[in-house]
Amino acid sequence: MNSTKISFKEIRILAIPAIFAGIAEPIIGLVDTAIIGNLGETSNISQSAVGLGAGFYTLLLWCLSQIRTSISSIVSKYMGAEKLSDIKSLVPQTILFGAMLGVIVGGLSFLFTESIFLDFYGVKPEQRELLSKSISYFNIRIIGLPISMIVYTVFGVFRGMQNTVWIMYASISGAIVNMILDYILVFGIGDFQPNMGIEGVAWASVFAQVIMLVIVTIIAKRKTIFDLFPRVFKPNPEFKTMLIMSANMLIRTIALNFTFYLANRYSISYGENYLAAHSILINIWVFSFFFIDGFSNAGNAISGKLLGKKDFKALSILSKDLVKYNLIVAGVLALIFVALYPVLGSLFSNNEEVVSIFYSVFWIIIVAQFISGVTFTFDGIFKGLGETAYLRNTLVLATFLVFWPLSYLLDWYDFKLYGVWISFVTWNIFRGGSIIYLFRKKYYTT
Repeated sequence: MNSTKISFKEIRILAIPAIFAGIAEPIIGLVDTAIIGNLGETSNISQSAVGLGAGFYTLLLWCLSQIRTSISSIVSKYMGAEKLSDIKSLVPQTILFGAMLGVIVGGLSFLFTESIFLDFYGVKPEQRELLSKSISYFNIRIIGLPISMIVYTVFGVFRGMQNTVWIMYASISGAIVNMILDYILVFGIGDFQPNMGIEGVAWASVFAQVIMLVIVTIIAKRKTIFDLFPRVFKPNPEFKTMLIMSANMLIRTIALNFTFYLANRYSISYGENYLAAHSILINIWVFSFFFIDGFSNAGNAISGKLLGKKDFKALSILSKDLVKYNLIVAGVLALIFVALYPVLGSLFSNNEEVVSIFYSVFWIIIVAQFISGVTFTFDGIFKGLGETAYLRNTLVLATFLVFWPLSYLLDWYDFKLYGVWISFVTWNIFRGGSIIYLFRKKYYTT
């Protein structure tokens, strides 16, 4: 087989839209955090409540939406083999499956909301305002879980078809709607629209998800061969493959979210100001994660296609190119964060202690950009290759053998948020190193 190097243009066509699509979701979180952080005297409590509520919603979404990764890998492989028609029934079956999961899990979460914050996150009963606001926010956000499941699954199909522009259109539209409604619903417009506070932030996110659903439905109907609702209910032969891959990614994501859970538990134990500062830090970190993940998404889509063609030499060259591009992106992000260092804290909070805690730890986020650049590159490639079992095992080991014991040790020595974020960086190094090891052993060809 003649191997053809993937050009930067082909990578860029996938990566640039993927970057804009990827950062839309964290921008929503950053805008929510910034607006809530400037509400008034209790802004730190409101910010903490949004951090907890959005954190658990994201936990559920990340766990359930791993079918997006599975369907993307399968679609890209069949596209590389030029056999897309063989999975025409698989896509709507997967979308329906995802929507049903969203309804079931969302409904159960709504019933046990108070226990989530009291027992899972460790909010104390006497922290009544924090508990009340967390519940109010989450009970509205959870309405959108089935909608998000449909949208994310269709995103996986689009990515598998090597088209991230469609994802970008939907994501940016949702982010714009969210930002506009955030301001209107949170602060109000005189007598026309009353101030809804923290509930306004939640409703703005739900409305944004509806807009995204409308957009992806129109695009799928007009631009693809796939229906969004099954016409054939007999499972496609690849449905079992999708379930197995999704199960592996679900276990992986549970382990990933366990790290976020531990981080939130430690932050709560240090006090509401520490939790508010951690909420800002985690939103910025997730923002940079999705920014870097643009080229990783390109690697996801292209690696699956190359696997379908069995072109491992091109895959090896692709890995080196993607690392180079992502390190450049990481460097640019680090420079931007350094340039904005003096103003970022006050932008997200009017509480001086929250800002002080934020600044004391933010340098770790800057350093972590380069580690993320390498780790996320190979993580994306492995998703495209369908190596979900190895990704599962790597993250489980990273969480339970690295993050958990290290964060416990650093907490014992009273490192507070320093300990949480040093543990995050170490955890990320272990993940990246493990994936690179197997890639060089199994796929790398000179």
